[in-house]
Amino acid sequence: MKINLRDFRIGWRLLVKEPAFSAVVILGLAVGFCACFLLLGYVNHSLSYDRHVPQRDNIYRLMQRWNVAISDGGWGNATSLPARDAIVASGVPLQASAFIARSIDVKIGSHVQTVNVAVVDPDFRSIFQPKVLAGDLAAALARPDALALSRETAIKLFGSQDAAGKTVQVGGRPYQVMAVLEDQPAATTLPYEALAGTRTSIWDEEYRALVTTNWGSTHGPVYVKLAPGADPRAVAEAARRAMLASNFYRSMTPEMIASLNGHDLMEFRLGSLAGAYLDPDLREQSDTHGDSKTIFGLAAVAVLILALAATNYVNLATVRTLRRQKEIAVRKVLGASAGAVSRQFLAESILVCLIATAIGLLLAWLLLPVFSDLVQRKLDRMFTPASLALSVLLGAALGVLAGAYPTWSALKVRPTAALSGRGNVETAGGLWLRRVLTVMQFATAMGLTGMTLAVAWQTRYASTLDPGFDPRPLLVLQAGDDMRNANVRAFRDALVRLPGVSGVAESGSRVTVNNNRSSYQRDGGAPVNINWLGVSPEFFQVYGLKPVAGRLFDPARDKAGDQEKVVLNEAGARLLGFASALDAVGKTIRAPNNDDTMQVTGVARDIRHRSARDTMQPTIYRLMPRTSTFTVRSDGDLETVQRAIEELWPRWFPNEVLNVHRMDADFAANYADDLRLAKLLAASSVIATAIAAFGIYVLAAYSVQRRAREIVLRKLYGAGSAAVGSLVMREFLVLIGAGALIGLPPAWLAMQNYLAGFNERAPIGAWTIAGSLLVAGMVALGSTLRHTVAAVRIRPALALRE
Repeated sequence: MKINLRDFRIGWRLLVKEPAFSAVVILGLAVGFCACFLLLGYVNHSLSYDRHVPQRDNIYRLMQRWNVAISDGGWGNATSLPARDAIVASGVPLQASAFIARSIDVKIGSHVQTVNVAVVDPDFRSIFQPKVLAGDLAAALARPDALALSRETAIKLFGSQDAAGKTVQVGGRPYQVMAVLEDQPAATTLPYEALAGTRTSIWDEEYRALVTTNWGSTHGPVYVKLAPGADPRAVAEAARRAMLASNFYRSMTPEMIASLNGHDLMEFRLGSLAGAYLDPDLREQSDTHGDSKTIFGLAAVAVLILALAATNYVNLATVRTLRRQKEIAVRKVLGASAGAVSRQFLAESILVCLIATAIGLLLAWLLLPVFSDLVQRKLDRMFTPASLALSVLLGAALGVLAGAYPTWSALKVRPTAALSGRGNVETAGGLWLRRVLTVMQFATAMGLTGMTLAVAWQTRYASTLDPGFDPRPLLVLQAGDDMRNANVRAFRDALVRLPGVSGVAESGSRVTVNNNRSSYQRDGGAPVNINWLGVSPEFFQVYGLKPVAGRLFDPARDKAGDQEKVVLNEAGARLLGFASALDAVGKTIRAPNNDDTMQVTGVARDIRHRSARDTMQPTIYRLMPRTSTFTVRSDGDLETVQRAIEELWPRWFPNEVLNVHRMDADFAANYADDLRLAKLLAASSVIATAIAAFGIYVLAAYSVQRRAREIVLRKLYGAGSAAVGSLVMREFLVLIGAGALIGLPPAWLAMQNYLAGFNERAPIGAWTIAGSLLVAGMVALGSTLRHTVAAVRIRPALALRE
């Protein structure tokens, strides 16, 4: 059966003839297409990471796992440079490059901007083959005073991509731009704005020694490209042998080695670059990684939304077919064949779906900036010729599928019965099919609503958990150097004198990202691996923390360089084996390979260093001068204090960009992904509920029309308004109940799977299910109320005459 242009012209005239019907079905489908296109576009973006890399399947990440007590036992994407050196010297045919990214402040004239620079090895060129637009990338990676910029970064800094040969200032020192590179696609797990070689003078000598010689220092991933036939296991084994032979491992005490229970201190394996973005081990470690369950769940939601929109169209088109039975009968009497009738109805359906596809794509294009902001991804390859062509094909295929049942209904029309007025009745099978479709609509809507309530409530609960102190009056900022620098100390003194500032403390990092781990033991105890944080004497006062036992650091009694004193938190005291917080006070602890002891002056209450997905982090607080993160406490208006800091900053750091933010924003950032998921689910549930509402509205209209004579007869036999109303509503309450039985159990399982990732969970019970049912009930009531009232008001004389 071949549809010709004439069939489409007739279909277009029929659509124009009924503008209300046409507008309703086309807009409904367009919204479904728009939501489906955006969600599937995001899914495709998530599945396309690093596809632009040549020979991606031959490139691996050297992954590392620590087998120490405090480690979570998961694999990490970062490893040390000594491990890189070991695999390069292994004899296995390969190329390797580190990728150590950090932010630097670049100054041109008086303007300073932050740029993300990645320090890489020369092999990076041949492994990833970045496209060079101008200059010499090899020279840029070889010289310590050179950089290569991406095209976008060159435009940001210089106003055009013609930047090769120009000079920028970093930390007051000149660096020459020796190459300009083509921008990477947004779907990359190796984002950079600039490249520098490992000889770069951006690294000071202290940091260089730490990065290049310390097996325990992991600052970024190492990428390996294997030659054909090379064994990935041999690479991991080479790193293992070198680690076991290193001074880092040999300095471990017998007690520390015994605590590994026969495992290596570190294990190594190769992970494919192709699987990097969705690697479950990396989901919590970086913004450039995604969760496969969430992504494939969104794909399912996209398909469901489009299916629901198509279901609505099937319902509407079927009702319209029933109303056109006399027209169909006349065409058959005049000689129209079954093929001609089929072509006509399929042409109408395909035309409707193609118009809806075009409008849906337009809506998606208009909403793309909002959607990109919602998912926090740069979706730069959504509207490609391939994606547009696939969308048109999908629209045409959907037109055929959605038009199949109305076409079948038209073919079953009997001219004699239709022309005599006895054929305007749907078969029992057809009616049940449309009821099933409505049930599936409500099942989907209720499931999505329940998931939305669960995710939103858990996100709200987790983000409002007590962090152990009041973050509201605190601001956090980072200096480019630490307190050993006289300029940094002078800036700190200026901060203290600002109006509205009641205290300033320093720490080695933000409390929400504290990842320093070392081994310590108490007298007579076994070594344990525990987190530590370098702080200034003012730390506990600024954070408003009181001692659980003993005393905390006090600027009147303690000095920043006094490393003979430590404070534990409650979790740390338990991990070290003390019977209680009071028992820890006055005792000493030490590093297993060091005879220097440190006395515990006090125990502080636990504060939340991580999100609600983790347990409270055992921590040792040490007085150290190598601190560069400032926490400012204000007794006045935070915005006023922040503006004062912004005005003060350039006097001390004219070559650096200030990044000051509220402490409570740090904690909120822990749940940014959860908030985005809740918003996506909420938008999807609103669309699904609206589609379900419209579907039950159509079904109610047809039900009242179909049962008009039955309702009249009941009235003639004395049925009141309440009885008639309940007759209509009963049918739809049953449909909602069936939808709940189908949709809510999978939603409950999905809720439990989501909550399983949290150590601290909100009290989510049956109220989410009850809430979904309540929303569905209200929607159904609102959608069927008009037709219920119409049924109650049916006039028997008019209904019987018709």
